[in-house]
Amino acid sequence: MGLSLFFAERTACLALAFVSIVSPTEAEPAAAMIEKGAIIYQDYCSSCHGEELRNTSGGVTFDLRRLRPQDHDRFVNSVLNGKTQMSPWRGVLDMQQIESIWAYIRANVDR
Repeated sequence: MGLSLFFAERTACLALAFVSIVSPTEAEPAAAMIEKGAIIYQDYCSSCHGEELRNTSGGVTFDLRRLRPQDHDRFVNSVLNGKTQMSPWRGVLDMQQIESIWAYIRANVDR
């Protein structure tokens, strides 16, 4: 009986963990973060990287649609420290704003 109780408890914990992962309340903050990222992108990034991620610079600026999920650290580093013609945004954008921009990019590129 002790062993079956152990497995029952483990199953309940796993079920609870799964429910918390797919909970609708998790989607709300993600949606809010994406929306915030869209606004920040429009205010700070679109003049160089294009409206709604549509880069029309002809290769002068990096097309953010080329970023892949594994490029997150590279993205953050480029935003904070600048790269080639891009000025650093350290002290202008905080990490929450940068992560919101990343969420906006991922939401549009990954769909």
